[in-house]
Amino acid sequence: MKSWPAQGWPWRLARALLPGALLPGALLLAQMVGAPAHAASLFVVCQSGAEISVVDTERGTVERIGVAKAPAGIALSPDGRTAYVSHPDASLLTRIDTATRRVIDTTPVGGQPFAVVADPADGALYVSDWSADTVYRLDPATLARTGALKVGRSPAGLALDALARRLYSADRESNAVSVIDLATFSRLASVPVGQAPYAFAAGNDPRFIAVANVRSGDVSLIDKADHSVARIAAGRMPYGLAIVPGTGHILVANQPSGTVSRLDPAAGRETGSLRLGGAPESVVISPDGRHAYVTEWFADAVAVLDLEGLAVIARIPVGTGPRTMALVP
Repeated sequence: MKSWPAQGWPWRLARALLPGALLPGALLLAQMVGAPAHAASLFVVCQSGAEISVVDTERGTVERIGVAKAPAGIALSPDGRTAYVSHPDASLLTRIDTATRRVIDTTPVGGQPFAVVADPADGALYVSDWSADTVYRLDPATLARTGALKVGRSPAGLALDALARRLYSADRESNAVSVIDLATFSRLASVPVGQAPYAFAAGNDPRFIAVANVRSGDVSLIDKADHSVARIAAGRMPYGLAIVPGTGHILVANQPSGTVSRLDPAAGRETGSLRLGGAPESVVISPDGRHAYVTEWFADAVAVLDLEGLAVIARIPVGTGPRTMALVP
């Protein structure tokens, strides 16, 4: 069985390179950045700690939910009431009630389930299987497989375009992205991108889908209409990315360089960069587009960024090895 990507550098070395100290977990973020109209909860998947850290984005407080070993991906049901968490090393999928913060169940689903997305139309789940080079469709109630589709080698991230009824799979070891028609659950195309595509930008831009290429150090923008590709250089080993509402800029977490890049798709270049350290892994943008949350894998923290000035305004300690996130309104 192929191993799923545990990236990188020695843990102690990364710790030694971290700039700055962590702020207390109970930090009142509202005093620093202005209280949001409706505080959201950030569900942070902590791989090494086998937990989900739930961050109150207004107060900076953290609740902890214990889960099975080595959680990796996370997705929300269309109504936001259920979080689905994948465990590639254990062939499991965990369901969590986002209101009560309790595990509903943990179910064997086979293979190495990695990324998870839920279809807003009917709640169906799509899961990439890293070792089987397959994307599965699951019934959201029973988690039984209702479809299986072969894609490229080692599918990692998934992105779903609900309007166009397309699913995209980042086939890391094929250096390509599979385009899947949801109506027929068939593979329409395999689009060559950069080296080792891994994660897609959160957001539903009607023009393009953005994917981070880990080994080539850039982001590919795939035109949704004709599948042409433009590439923008980022930092070393980009892993997570997100589109900023309003500006259309793309924030990219570059893991070993410890930076976040701001890319302008219209200009085709980087327009800003911020040093974080801690092996930044994934990025989530607040709904109002004012702030970003970035997991710092080796710092066991989430950095809170002010996007207007592209600056760190807080760091919130979470569980060990934070990687992916989901924002629950």
